[in-house]
Amino acid sequence: MSPIDEIKSRLDVVEVIEGYIKLKKAGKDYKAPCPFHKEKNPSFFVSPSKQIWHCFSCNIGGDIFSFVQKIEGIEFPEALRILAKKAGVVLKREDPQIRSQRNILFEICDEAVEYFQKQLEANKPALEYIKNRGLKPETIKEFKIGYSNNLWDGLLCHLTEIGYKVQDIEKAGLIIKKENENRYFDRFRSRIMFPLCDLNGQVVGFTGRIFESAPTQLGRGSDYYVGGKYVNTPETLIYNKSHIIYGLDKAKTEIRKQNQCVAVEGQMDLIMCHQAGCKNAVAVSGTALTADHLQTLKRYTENLLFSFDADTGGEGATKRAIGLAQQYEFNVKIAILPEAEKDPAEIIKQSPEKWGKILENSKPIVDFYFENAFNKYKKENLSIDDKREITKELLVPIKNIVNVVEQAHWLQVLASKLKIEEKILIEALRRIKDREEGKEMPSEHFAERSRIKELEEILLGLVLKYPEHLEYLNKNFYESLLNTEELKKFVKSVKTNKIESKEDKFLADYLIFKVEHLNIEEAEVLKEMDFCIQELKKNHLKEKLIQISLDIKELENQPKDGLPAKEKDKEKLQKLNEKFCKLAEELSEITNN
Repeated sequence: MSPIDEIKSRLDVVEVIEGYIKLKKAGKDYKAPCPFHKEKNPSFFVSPSKQIWHCFSCNIGGDIFSFVQKIEGIEFPEALRILAKKAGVVLKREDPQIRSQRNILFEICDEAVEYFQKQLEANKPALEYIKNRGLKPETIKEFKIGYSNNLWDGLLCHLTEIGYKVQDIEKAGLIIKKENENRYFDRFRSRIMFPLCDLNGQVVGFTGRIFESAPTQLGRGSDYYVGGKYVNTPETLIYNKSHIIYGLDKAKTEIRKQNQCVAVEGQMDLIMCHQAGCKNAVAVSGTALTADHLQTLKRYTENLLFSFDADTGGEGATKRAIGLAQQYEFNVKIAILPEAEKDPAEIIKQSPEKWGKILENSKPIVDFYFENAFNKYKKENLSIDDKREITKELLVPIKNIVNVVEQAHWLQVLASKLKIEEKILIEALRRIKDREEGKEMPSEHFAERSRIKELEEILLGLVLKYPEHLEYLNKNFYESLLNTEELKKFVKSVKTNKIESKEDKFLADYLIFKVEHLNIEEAEVLKEMDFCIQELKKNHLKEKLIQISLDIKELENQPKDGLPAKEKDKEKLQKLNEKFCKLAEELSEITNN
């Protein structure tokens, strides 16, 4: 038996959840006001028979592990440790050799920190440079800032002298092997060193910033270049750049307390923020901010305040990072730095109070984009070209708004300002969504569950609870009607009555649990199933019609340079019109029945 199964067998879902909230008996189940959103009437239910929970208002649920993850704001391994301790289960999930290897890499990183700190103390120009940037001695010590000297193998020699193997030092990402030779040299040379820590404050890697007075080339000949302005530890057994946010180990408590995270660009910006009392700040780079980083931040707050100058605000990388944060339903604000100022670190050095006022004057992201776009065209009558450029600039941030009411509001505002019909913007927005490929999207945990997904789950839940209606499902339903990938795979198991995997069995219990609380009479089950199927068919046809209508308009509006349309375009247009009419008739028939 796996540790997860053993924990589930020892712990009861009701007892675990009652450790956090008060449950009230409701028939064979238990209920309570949902701990994850404000409500007056209880919509949070717990099933002791199925060992699962679900909120019928915010549409989230799962088992004891998912509940502890969400209520504690932690990841699965941490939830596993908490529940294992509660259940008295000893975890032996990790190979002892791998665990030992990690410990060695942690030790090497700790030794490197001490080495770099001593090097900083011994190098007066580097220490003076850091102090001149505004850092106090206690801040330098708190963030364990150091310096790597200009010797090509200084750290390597130090670590091997105290007993560490070259192979382990290489695995920690601190040295590089010279091509075609059994020789190694330090990755970091002549750099200000910033240790990178995990959420527990354990050093797992480094960022090295080139020291301004350093030569561009060091060591024995042309093989040993210092590198770019910043050099980072590569991916290792203990360092994954997608999971590390600089400063979060020190900021997480204050972020949760203030319910806001301030995101700045660089390490010095972050350190100066903390020194000035802005301890809910973390450092993120616009190009490096990932979905994993946002999921981590989401555990502590839904309010994210980006700080950058006006020029950076127009950069694609920064806009993509902000757009991704919007898609994860963060409330995003922007603090704009004065044009004359370089970065937050410089502002704080001059006046911490000025930095505080900049944060206070931050504005919601869409307000900022609107103001920025319309300020470029300060005239009463906008030309068609002006309107096209403004639309191009604003539709993407509007598209990234997940809340449909808020999105509709901004579409109305834009239509009003441009003096055009709102439906034109809606169509343009839909076209952008349809054409985008390969973008990062929010996981299901953060995205809104639509009415269509609810219908899908109700339909499958009913046929699972009443298997005598399986034949009706097989005759009247096909997988392509489903929008949800998870359910597309699962419905095949349902239709063949072969639910075997643990994941499928859990999902089946979960769907049955959902429909049990809908109080559908047994005599009405077939009618309810038929309603779900028809609604899913209608949605499927509507989506197809929308796509075909956009394809038709695109063909009709293609610039021909005064030349007649090509025969193949005419033929394609005719086929699209025929297909549109056929699907429209099919939709009308379903709607009228």
